[in-house]
Amino acid sequence: MAFSTTIQPTAKPVTVPANHPSSSISDALLSMVLLSMYGAQMSKKTVRKLKRKFFMTSLKLKLKSFFSPRTTSDRTLLYIILGVALLALLLIDPILVIALAVVILILILAGVI
Repeated sequence: MAFSTTIQPTAKPVTVPANHPSSSISDALLSMVLLSMYGAQMSKKTVRKLKRKFFMTSLKLKLKSFFSPRTTSDRTLLYIILGVALLALLLIDPILVIALAVVILILILAGVI
């Protein structure tokens, strides 16, 4: 019997560089720098008008994002339901609540829930 080996070339993983800033503060700073460079060619009145418009637009977007509905994960909803169930059972049978709390804690630490 003869043994043979083959060498297969491996493909290099493709890395995608991040082209965008990582925080909203850097976005705001970049836009203010661009606005300042653009405003250097204009009169003071026009620059102030542009700054007010920029501020109002950014404030509107911030308020819109603040009041937009947020999605909650299934895990968070499960914790809320478990908490409400434990509070309801606390009124009925406190000993049972302690036992259930210990069981739930063990399940959470085990990674089941």
